[in-house]
Amino acid sequence: MVKKTLAYKLSMIIMVVLLVMWATIMTIVFVITRNSTTNEVESRYEGIMMHTNEKIRGVLSDVYVAAINNISVIENDLDNTDKLQAHLEQMIKLNKYMSSCRLIFEPDYYPQKGHYFEIYAWRDSAGTIRGKQMNEDHPDFLTHPWYKTAYEKKEGDWTPPYFDQAASQQLTTTYMTHIHDGNGRKVGMLGADVSLEWLRQRHKRIDAENHQRFEKGYKEQSYSFVIDNDGTYLIHPDENRILKKKFQDIAATSPDTIDDGIARRMMHHESGICKMMNDSIKSVLFYSFVKYADWTVVIVVPEAIINHQGNLLGTIILAVMFFGLIVIFILSRALFKNIDRLRKTTAQKAAIEQELKIASHIQQQMLPKKYPPYPERTDIDIYGEIVTAKEVGGDLFDFLLRDEKLFFCIGDVSGKGVPAALMMAETISLFRNASMLHTHPQQIVSRMNQTICENNDSFMFVTLFMGVLDLPTGQLNYTNAGHEPPIMIGQQAQFMNVDNNIPLGLRTDWNYSEQTVSMDCNTMLFLYTDGYTEAETSEHEQLGRERLREETNKCAQQHLSARDLVKHISLAEHAFVGEIPQGDDISLLAIQYKDVDTDVVLRRTLTIANDLSEVKQLTDFMNSITSDMDIDMATASHITLAVEEAVVNIIKYAYTDGEQADILLEAIADDRFLTFILRDKGIPFDATKATEYDVKQKVKQLSEGGLGIHLMCHYMDSISYERKNNENVLIMRKELKTKKVRI
Repeated sequence: MVKKTLAYKLSMIIMVVLLVMWATIMTIVFVITRNSTTNEVESRYEGIMMHTNEKIRGVLSDVYVAAINNISVIENDLDNTDKLQAHLEQMIKLNKYMSSCRLIFEPDYYPQKGHYFEIYAWRDSAGTIRGKQMNEDHPDFLTHPWYKTAYEKKEGDWTPPYFDQAASQQLTTTYMTHIHDGNGRKVGMLGADVSLEWLRQRHKRIDAENHQRFEKGYKEQSYSFVIDNDGTYLIHPDENRILKKKFQDIAATSPDTIDDGIARRMMHHESGICKMMNDSIKSVLFYSFVKYADWTVVIVVPEAIINHQGNLLGTIILAVMFFGLIVIFILSRALFKNIDRLRKTTAQKAAIEQELKIASHIQQQMLPKKYPPYPERTDIDIYGEIVTAKEVGGDLFDFLLRDEKLFFCIGDVSGKGVPAALMMAETISLFRNASMLHTHPQQIVSRMNQTICENNDSFMFVTLFMGVLDLPTGQLNYTNAGHEPPIMIGQQAQFMNVDNNIPLGLRTDWNYSEQTVSMDCNTMLFLYTDGYTEAETSEHEQLGRERLREETNKCAQQHLSARDLVKHISLAEHAFVGEIPQGDDISLLAIQYKDVDTDVVLRRTLTIANDLSEVKQLTDFMNSITSDMDIDMATASHITLAVEEAVVNIIKYAYTDGEQADILLEAIADDRFLTFILRDKGIPFDATKATEYDVKQKVKQLSEGGLGIHLMCHYMDSISYERKNNENVLIMRKELKTKKVRI
């Protein structure tokens, strides 16, 4: 038997120890990495589903609003069938998703027209709007099984989807509502039809895009479908299921009971995500209930697609680590054979330093590195940099642009080295995911805090400042979680007022507050971590906030760019500490809100009293603006309705009974936007934070002003609010599609 050498035994001991340690670390890294990538993939499909949900709601809402807005016009012209025909054709003209509409009258309401009478308008395959009036000679008139049911209902509602054999030859749903004569008697029904062909084509296109972009090479691919409130398939890749089969019936045929529970939750109008066997394939099912329509949108994704990126990255990491173990084993045997302890120590140190450099490189890749990040935009200038005290660190900053809003954050993870770097990577991932789902900083920070607390076995925490800058208005909403207060640099540099919220990762139930401030054009927001203010000289004198404020004040007078500001502040720190090694990570981020060079083509003001009799004057004012701006009829109607609802809400609810006050409305138009600024000294109220309005609620259940706020948010591109100088200031903005002005 060959005797084992000491070098061999020591090599094996080291190998076993390293194997256990690295296996533990890589298991943690693998789980975190796989979960993070899996969450990103799930968020992508969930976002696609929610976008479809909102699109359906928007289309049905537009048709619903168009129908109820035309009831009074139709009832006023019941004595003239030609005018009624024109009203129906105009409704279709102004609503691209309304495929047809009809007026169905009770028998003998128009004796001269026959026992039965119906007025019908539709958009043909060439896009031409047509109309006709039909009596009992029309063979399809008496085949409407839903008319009596709809007529006997107290309020209007959507019909279950059906195949329209009379006109469009497509799957259709109809909003039916009552028509009354001058005596309040029900005399017929108004029906507004929406063909679901656009929805079928949209699902087909999105499924194809997903297959092309994300699912190449997979045998099984994702698909989406839509079911009615009773489980009937409305949209599905297998057209044999449409209007013929139900989801719960298909689920009942499988041995898996999970899909039966999902079917019950769908029938109870729930939304969620779950895993199940679908056609013998392990899949993840995303489902979301669509308000107003009582439908459910579903995306089915094979688990192999969801887990692919995480498994691939984890396999690569494990392969690299296994290769590293082999290399270390060979090196350790050679080192012990030569009994060169010094060389062994040096070699191990070099290997660790190389790994840390790789980790540092990976960490830097997660941070924004392209500047300027948005070269096509002229309204913002951003620059940031991080200097770590070790090879890897826990400082972070990130930003992204969505819906004309700049989401940004800067943070500092407690501790140093690899654990802080892992927490830093998780924090950036949480910020990006939450910022794609929410708009308000308080919601984003709260979601990040809950996730970090759930996985915080190491009891680390993160100080964070997070803001959302509305680029059209300059309104900055922000939440501070125990971080250093940023500096606002205008004519002078001043620290921002921040609330004393605790850092992330300490308490799941902490209620983070949100604050608001307006950024003027050409104002700079400067953010930093405490590694800068706590930088010390050889005599242990810290740089401090006051010196930082003095340096930023110097920059305020020089009107520096974001990059030059960060470079200036960084050089000031180097000059202060001299040759003293850096003791903590330092992160600097500058965001400049710049003045966009646009020409004002219209500016008008109107002052009215808080009296409903003044609304006629407001309507004339709005009509003159939309006419001079050459805005199309439908858009002009939407803009006028939104502004009128805002003013009426102020008149009704901002003042006590009998209180006299003025309301100031200012209209400003440039080559991109039409902006309305409403000022009043009434009771403070932020309409942007109002609860979303459900258009299917009964009138008796609605909160005051609820429908008005819904219409304002629906018809305007952006709405912002601030309380300034004891005034409510509401800013509503609409993007223009024309630059013509007649003034």
